[in-house]
Amino acid sequence: MKRAVNLRLEESAIITLNQLSEELHTTKTEVIEKAISYFSKQNNLKHNQLLQFAGKLKSNDADSVLQSITDDKNSKDFELDL
Repeated sequence: MKRAVNLRLEESAIITLNQLSEELHTTKTEVIEKAISYFSKQNNLKHNQLLQFAGKLKSNDADSVLQSITDDKNSKDFELDL
């Protein structure tokens, strides 16, 4: 199920979005969803490449470590004494 969201975009981004939508014969929603998916994959790929470059982990091990970090970072409880 899709949910409505509000976005504020620069005029140049809106023009690009409209052009891509027309060129690809698809909706603006589809263009944005694909862009988010692509960005996410590229971001994860960079992390994987960094770990592999370090020479410490194989690709599958790097993926596993990154997934553990991602899962763990969202489950931390902490308090701030201000």
